Amino acid sequence: MIVKKFRKKHGLNLIELMVILVLGSLGIFAVSSIVIESYKEWKRSNEVARLQQDLDLASYTIKGVLEEAENVGIVSEDHIIAQNLSAGWMQEFYQDASNLMWKNTETNETQKVISTLKDINFEIDQENGSIVNITIDVEKGERTIYNSFSVFMRNS
Repeated sequence: MIVKKFRKKHGLNLIELMVILVLGSLGIFAVSSIVIESYKEWKRSNEVARLQQDLDLASYTIKGVLEEAENVGIVSEDHIIAQNLSAGWMQEFYQDASNLMWKNTETNETQKVISTLKDINFEIDQENGSIVNITIDVEKGERTIYNSFSVFMRNS
């Protein structure tokens, strides 16, 4: 009668260790790929959100001034002067490179509204001279957002 003795096996052999290392590496690669892509998407959506904030800020600033204006003069398609003589103010909006500039002509104070301006266009409506049509493009890198709106000058 032959009796075989089985020894208890302690530890891992080389093949088991290699399988564990390969599976662990694949898991780490999968998780890191997901994290990297999530970060890129988060960064892209933050860029779009910042552009949207700049577009909103420019639109609301221009709208607030033009609504209160008594008359408007368009110097060029990217430069407008709004004035309310009864309230005693005159203000300008114009493009300076990638900046939308606001100028209070009475105090000669100039401020940058946004610094992501690609293009702005002012146009007085042909049918109703109390309406100013504005188009704004903002851009950062390869991302561009466009907005077009009309403002009714309620004091004209």
